[in-house]
Parts: sequence; structure tokens; C-alpha cells
Amino acid sequence: MKKIIYTVLILISFVCFGQDSLKVSSCGKDLKTFYLNMGVLHKWQSGQHVNWLTGEPDDPNAVSGIRTHCSAFVAAACKRRGIYILRPPEHRQELLANAQFKWLNSEQASDFGWHRINENILYEAQQRANEGYVVVVCAQNQDVHKPGHIALVMPSDLSKEQIQENGPVLIQSSTKNSVDGLFRNSFRHHIINWDSSTDEVIFYYNDKKTCIDN
Repeated sequence: MKKIIYTVLILISFVCFGQDSLKVSSCGKDLKTFYLNMGVLHKWQSGQHVNWLTGEPDDPNAVSGIRTHCSAFVAAACKRRGIYILRPPEHRQELLANAQFKWLNSEQASDFGWHRINENILYEAQQRANEGYVVVVCAQNQDVHKPGHIALVMPSDLSKEQIQENGPVLIQSSTKNSVDGLFRNSFRHHIINWDSSTDEVIFYYNDKKTCIDN
């Protein structure tokens, strides 16, 4: 009898764990595939001057605009999804993330379908991405002459505990590009206090969805 009760408790724990994890919808899977197919692990590389839209090197002799390309990658991904976010030629590649941070807070951004996530922020950001919405997280550098950072939330079946501990999964161009970076690590230079980290950065999702869930 004890063995039966123990087995039942184990099964219940598995069910509860499953319910505690976010699910990725068919549209979320489509978005994840789209992101992976952009080839960020080989393009938008730090130390090269790149074509902002393709991520390919375009000026081997460049000595400026060669550091990192987080904002160009996000701009390229959004453009390919038919979504506008501040990008060249409206703003040069240099210090674009700082400008995107400011732009996302503008009325123009709202007109283009961007909505700030204000409640249960880390969880909602991951959930929106899992539903197939483009979600960005952006930080402005307090020194306007230094770059900020921006990344895309990657659909992922994280648990609520994992999200609470490290935030959502990100795909990004940075010093080292990644498709599975954790928010806590990726934005550590912009987070003064993890317990109030979302006061230092902003999460936005775009309401344009290019997919219908099965």
C-alpha cells in the first residue's frame, strides 16, 4: 500500500512540474526556427563592420562601428518579420541600442504595435515569445557615449522557478553571440539590483503575429 501511495505522489509531482513549465505554441516554435535560421552565431560578429540587415562583413578596413551589433541584429530580425523598430537609415548603427530604448518609449513605437510589459514582467516576456510574439529587452547606458544593449526573447519551455531565478532565454548579438543566453547573465552590466532588475531595463512585445496556432 505504501508503495502505491509513493508511486502516486511521484506521478503527481511530475504532473505539477509539467504544469509549472511554460509551453511553446506552434507559433512560438515557428518564431524560434526563424530566429535560429538568421545565423547569428556566424553573423553580426563583434570586431567586424557589418551590413546591418544581413550581418555579413562589409568593410574589412573599418576602424569604427566594429564593436558589437546587438541593435543591428534586432533591427534585422524585426524587419524580416515585417515589424518596424528604429533602424538604419533613420539612425546609424553606432549607439543604436540607446536610441531604440528611447524610441520604444515613444508614441511612434506604440503606433507600430509595440507594448511595454509592466506586470509579472519576466514571466510575461517569456510567455509572449512562446506564443509567437516578437519580444525585445533593452537597456540604455547611463553614459550616452557608451552602448546600451538589446536582445530578443527566444521561445523556451522554462519553468516559473527558472524564469524567477534567471529571467527569460535570449537570442542576441554581443561580445559573444548566443541563441540561448540568460537574461540575468546577458544584462548583468545593466542590472544594479537583481531584485529590481526590471526597473533598469524594459521589455516590449509587438502585437503583429505572422502565424496562427494550430
